[in-house]
Amino acid sequence: MVKNEALVEVTGWLNDVKQFDWGVALKVSVDVRKKNHQDEWETVDKTIYDVTTDEVPDVQGAKQVTVTGRITGTNTFSKRDGSTGASVKVRATKIVSVGDKVQEAAIMEQWPTAKIGQANAVDENTPF
Repeated sequence: MVKNEALVEVTGWLNDVKQFDWGVALKVSVDVRKKNHQDEWETVDKTIYDVTTDEVPDVQGAKQVTVTGRITGTNTFSKRDGSTGASVKVRATKIVSVGDKVQEAAIMEQWPTAKIGQANAVDENTPF
């Protein structure tokens, strides 16, 4: 008999990572885009994926990830605007970083005067 499974591979924005005794939970979002009347692409919604896994994935500093796994259900939640949203629950078998990671070295290359991780006195005279 063939095993019935709903498998998925999603590439999206990594929004949150939390580690627990039982494993790791990640929140991944995928933009839903469509063309508007001016024939320009715009984001009209987001699909949220609540991802769980046993092992801590190497996603430190990642902006985007690709998740491969099994759909385990859906979840509802309250959005910031008070409306109800829905997410797809995924049990991941593989999670990998996609594209560039945000790293201190890369930031320092672009902004050599940046003082990352160093506490600086606050300038009270700053106009903003």
